[in-house]
Amino acid sequence: MVCWNSQDNLKLVTVGVRHIKFWTQAGGGFTSSRGVFGSVAKQDTMLCVVFGLQPDVCYTGTQGGSVYVWKETTLQKAVKAHEGPVFAICTVEMGFITCGKDGCIRLWDETFDKCIKVYTVEKHALRTDSCGVLTADRPAIRAAVLGHGCLLAGTKNGEVLEIHKDGGIQLLAQGHMAGELWGLATHPLKNMFATTSDDRTLRLWQLEPCRLLSIHALPKPSRAVSFSPDGCLVAVGYYDGSVSVLKAGDFSQIYSFHHRKENISDIRFSPGAGKYLAVGSHENHVDVYNMVTGRRVGTCKGSSSYITHVDWDVEGKLIHTNSGAKEELFFESPKCQRMQISRGVLEKMRWATFTCVLGDLVSGIWPPGTDVTDVNSACLSHGGGLLATGDDFGFVKVFEFPVTGKHAKFKKYQGHSAHVTKVRWSHDDRFLVSTGGNDTAVMVWQQQRASPVNGCHGDSDDSDTDSEEEGYDSDVAYEKSIDYTKKIYTENIREKDEAAVTIETDELEDEAHTYIKRVSRGQTEPEKVQKAAPPVTSSGRIQKVGEVEDLVLDHIFGYRGFDCRNNALYLNDGSHVVYHAAGAGVVLDLASGTQTFYLEHTDDIICLTANKHPKFKNVIATGQIGAKPAIRIWDAMSKTTLSILQGFHEKGVCAVSFSSTGKYLLSVGVGDGHDIVVWRWQDGSKVASALASEWRIFQAEFRPDSDTQFVTVGVKHVKFWTVVGGEIAAKRGVLAKVEEGGEMPAMQTMLSLAFSADGITYTGAMSGDIYVWKENVLLRLVRKAHAGPVFSMYTTLSDGLILTGGKERTFEGTVKLWDQEMKRCRPFALNSGTTEHVKVVKAVCRGKGKILMGTKAGELYEISEKTDSARLLVTGHAEGEIYGLRAHPSRPLFATGSDDGTVAIWDLSDKSLIRKMDIRGAARCVDYSPDGQLLAVGLKSGEFIIVSVSDELVWGRKRDRHSSVYDIRFSPDGQYLAVGSEEAAVDFYDLLQGSSLTRLAYCKGIASSAKRIDFSSDSKAIRVSTGAYKALVFEVPKGTPISDETCINKITWTSWSSTFGKEVAGISPGKTDSSCSYPSVNCVALSNHGNTLATGDDYGLVKLFKFPVMANNGFYKSYVGHCAHVTNVMFSYDDRYLISTGGDDSCVFVWKCLGVSIP
Repeated sequence: MVCWNSQDNLKLVTVGVRHIKFWTQAGGGFTSSRGVFGSVAKQDTMLCVVFGLQPDVCYTGTQGGSVYVWKETTLQKAVKAHEGPVFAICTVEMGFITCGKDGCIRLWDETFDKCIKVYTVEKHALRTDSCGVLTADRPAIRAAVLGHGCLLAGTKNGEVLEIHKDGGIQLLAQGHMAGELWGLATHPLKNMFATTSDDRTLRLWQLEPCRLLSIHALPKPSRAVSFSPDGCLVAVGYYDGSVSVLKAGDFSQIYSFHHRKENISDIRFSPGAGKYLAVGSHENHVDVYNMVTGRRVGTCKGSSSYITHVDWDVEGKLIHTNSGAKEELFFESPKCQRMQISRGVLEKMRWATFTCVLGDLVSGIWPPGTDVTDVNSACLSHGGGLLATGDDFGFVKVFEFPVTGKHAKFKKYQGHSAHVTKVRWSHDDRFLVSTGGNDTAVMVWQQQRASPVNGCHGDSDDSDTDSEEEGYDSDVAYEKSIDYTKKIYTENIREKDEAAVTIETDELEDEAHTYIKRVSRGQTEPEKVQKAAPPVTSSGRIQKVGEVEDLVLDHIFGYRGFDCRNNALYLNDGSHVVYHAAGAGVVLDLASGTQTFYLEHTDDIICLTANKHPKFKNVIATGQIGAKPAIRIWDAMSKTTLSILQGFHEKGVCAVSFSSTGKYLLSVGVGDGHDIVVWRWQDGSKVASALASEWRIFQAEFRPDSDTQFVTVGVKHVKFWTVVGGEIAAKRGVLAKVEEGGEMPAMQTMLSLAFSADGITYTGAMSGDIYVWKENVLLRLVRKAHAGPVFSMYTTLSDGLILTGGKERTFEGTVKLWDQEMKRCRPFALNSGTTEHVKVVKAVCRGKGKILMGTKAGELYEISEKTDSARLLVTGHAEGEIYGLRAHPSRPLFATGSDDGTVAIWDLSDKSLIRKMDIRGAARCVDYSPDGQLLAVGLKSGEFIIVSVSDELVWGRKRDRHSSVYDIRFSPDGQYLAVGSEEAAVDFYDLLQGSSLTRLAYCKGIASSAKRIDFSSDSKAIRVSTGAYKALVFEVPKGTPISDETCINKITWTSWSSTFGKEVAGISPGKTDSSCSYPSVNCVALSNHGNTLATGDDYGLVKLFKFPVMANNGFYKSYVGHCAHVTNVMFSYDDRYLISTGGDDSCVFVWKCLGVSIP
C-alpha cells in the first residue's frame, strides 16, 4: 500500500510484506529511508498506512494485530488493536478508526492511547430493512470510513454495511466471496434468480427490489445451477463432477449423482414437467437423469471436447449442445442418439431455452479476431427478439435475434472487469442478470421503459460500439462491410426507354363493365369489394365519386443517416435545408415546413454536397448507387438538372465535394480501388482520376481555399492530394510523436474532415480523437473529442469555427462547437424531445446562430446556439425494412411498423409523428381495430401484440408461432383477430374473451406462407393470399376451407390486398421477349371508394390502375422516389392520400391524391 502525506506533497510511505519505506520526491525521482524499529516492536508485515494530523507522524496496521506509530522514520510505539491482522486505518476528526480480521471496528482517540468504542458485526444486529442477509458472524472487515454519523464498512465476504451509533447494522450491498462466479439461473415464474460460485455457496436473490433472500452452504465449489420448470427444484453442478438436486425452499437434498470426475459446466431441466435433467461436463459428455426414478437414463456422446452449453427444445425431445471444439451437436432424448438437423429445420425449431453460442443463428455475435472461448454465454429473451451475450472482454452485449452473418450490430454494456461468465433474462424479460468471473459480481440490468411498449433502450456504453484491441466499433464496421452490389437493381427499368403497356380504353371499360354489371336471373351479384359511402355536400346532395387520377409526392418521413455522413446542409442563409432520403433529394422550407423533391435519380442516393461559391448558389450534387452510378448536379429551388456525370465509377458514389471556385467536383466511388475523379462538372468532362485505397473511403473534400488540393479519409487512411495537370499526386499522412515521452500514435480509421487556415487539416477518428495535421504531417492530437467515433465535422467559413458530431454515452456533447484551433469547445446537451439514437450523430452543419444535426436513426434536428434548445425537423424510422402499414379507419392518421423495433403513428394533416413505440422486436404488419382504439402488431419472431392507442399500454401479447407474422387483421365487427404467418397458417382469436388471447382455431390446408388477409364484410369469411400464388377462402372462426365458387362469388370483401386473381390480372406486365424481365408486385391497395388500385413493386415504383384491372396489360401511371422494393401501399380513410413504405430505403412516402371528390 502507498500513502501520500496530505500535509507535505513531496513525501509518501509504502508498506507491504515485512516492508516500510519513507520516500521523498527529489527532482524527477525519489529517495527512500527504511523504517527504524529499534526495540519498540519486531518487524512485521504492514497491511495499511495513514497519516494523522501531525505532518511527520504516520500509523501502520500489522499482520499481528498491532498499530505502529511512527515519527518520521522511527517507530515510537506499538498498540494492540485487534485479534488478528489490521486491514484498514482511517483518520477522523477526533481520532482514528481501525478494522480487522476479528470482525470488529474500533474507534480510538487522537494519540492511540485509548479505544473509545468497539462495534462488532454480528447477525443479531442486522436491521429488518436491510437488503439481504449476513453471510457469517464477525466477518473480516477490509475497509471502514466514518461519514454522516454512521460507519461504512466493507467485509471480506463482499458485503457493504452501514453501522449506526446504537450498533444497528444495515446491509447496503453484497455479493459472492473470492472465487470465480459461473453458476446462474433465473426463476421460471418469479422475479428471482440463483447463483453458485467457487466460494461454495448457493444464493437465492430477488430482482425487484434487488436483495439476497437466502444463502446455503455447499460442500464443494459449483459452476452450474438450474431451476426446474415449476421453480420447486434447484439442480447444482459441482467442480468435481457431482450433481445435487435440492428443494428450492429449504435446500434439502433430493438426489445426488456422481458419474463424472471433472467440472459440471452446464445443467438444464427438460421443459414441461421437468422429467429429465441434462448435465454437461468437461468429460465431453451430457448425462441425462430421470427425475422421477432418480437414475441416469442415457449419455450423449460424440463431442470431442468439453461441453460448454446445453439446451432443450420446447417438447423436451431434443438436446442442443456446444463444445470447446466449436461443435454444435443435437441428441434425441432420453435415448441420447445423435441427430442431424438441417439448417432449414433448425431455423424453425422452437427452443425452451437458447443459450448456445455456436451455429448459424448466432454467427454474428463473434467479434473479429476472437476464438471459441471468447464468448462465454448467450441467452435468448423469452419474447425471442433479443439475444444477450457475455464475453472475455467484460462486455454484456444485446443483439437482435437471429444474429446471422458476421459482426452484427449490437448494444454494449460495461461494468464487469475480466470475463462475463453468464447472462440470463428474467422470466418476463424485464431484467437481464450477468455474472463476472474474477470480479465475483452479479449485475442486474433493467430494460428502461416508460410503459410496456413505450420508452427507449437502457443506457449503454458507446451505444452500438465495441472497443476491441484495435478500437472496434460496430457502426464503423457496418459501414466498412456494406456491399452495395446487393442493393443495386440487377435490371433498372427506369434506365430503359420504358413505355407503359396499354390497351384501348373502351376495351378496358367494356370488360370492366361486363365484370361489374354481370347479371343472372334478374338478380345483381353483390359488390366484390365494399365501398365507402359517397361524400355528401352541405346541402345534403350526394356527390359523384371520382377516381384518383394522379399522385403528387407531398411528404417523406425519413432521412438517410445510417450509412451516410455530412448529407444535410443549410441553404439560402439558413431558410432551407437540403438532404436526401431513398432516391429523392429533399428541400425543406423551414418557415412553412413543406418539402419539395428532386426525383431524377434511379437508385438510392448515398452522398450530397452544396456548392458554396456565390456564383453557384443553391447548386447541389448528389451521388447514387448503381451498376453505372450517376452523379447529378441540380438546382435546389427549381429542381432542374444542370449536369449528369456518369460512366466512370462502379457500384456507387459515396462522397462528392465542390472546389473553392465551384467549377470542379470531386467524387469517390465504392467499387474496387475506390477511385477518385475530379470533374469539370458544367461540361461533364473528367479532369483527372486515381485509385485511392483498397479499403473504404468515407469522406473526401476540397480544401475550402483551393481548386487543386483535397483530402481523403477512410479505413486507416489519410491522404493529401494535389491535381497536377491531368494527374493527381498523393501524399500519405505522416505520423509523428506529438507528446513528449509519449508513444507514436497509431493510424486509425478516419471518418470525417475539417479545415483551418495555414494548411491545417482536422480528421475525426474512430476512437473519438481528432488528428491535427500541418500539411501532411501530424501536428497534435485532440484526445477524446468525443467518447466514440467522430462521424462528422463541418468548417464554418465565416468565422473558422469547427463543428463536430460523434457518438457519446449520454445525450450531452454529441455535437460540439470548437474554436479555430480546436483547443476549446462548447458541447450542446440534447435533452428535449430527443431519442436514444441521438447519441450517434452522422451530419452537422452551421448557419446563422443555428446548428443542423442528422442522426443515425433518420432524424434531423435544429439547435439554437443561443438557447441550446433543439427542435425536430425531420423524423422517420431507423435502419430496417418497413413492412407494417395501415391507415386509421376514420381519422387522417396511419401506423407503420419497422424492422427497427418500433411502431409509429403519424398525422397526415400536419405531416407529423404523433408517437413512436418500442415493441421489442422487428414489426412486420399492423392493423387498426374498426373503432381505431386498438392497434395490432405482428412481429418477425412470430409474436403479436395488441396496443391501446390512447395510452400506449399493451392490451394483449401472444406467441403461438415462431416464424414471421406476415399479416394481421381485425374482423369488421371487431370480434376476431386473424394472424397470418410464415408457418402456412392463419390463427383466429376471439377478442371478446379478453386479453388472454386464446386461439380458437386456425385455417387448414394452406400449402405456403399466408402473405395477405382480407375479411368479408360480414366477418364470416377470410381470403388468404399465399406464397404459392393461391387465393384461398376460409370460414371464420372455424378455419374450414370454402371451395364452392358460387358461395365465394357472393362474398363482399372489406378490402383487397391480393396481388393475384382475375380482378388484378393486369397489374403485372407480360414479357415481350424471353430476355426481358419485369418487376414483381409486392403489394396492392384498393381505394375506399373501390375504383382505383395502387401497387408497389420490386423496382421502387408506385403505380395507379383503374379497378378492376382485368386486362392483360392494364393502363397505369407510375411514380418514382422509392428505391429497392416498395413493401406496402395504403389509401387514407378518405382517399385524400396514398401512403407507401420502402424496404432498404427505410422511408415512408405520403402522396396527395388528385381527382378524387372530397366533401
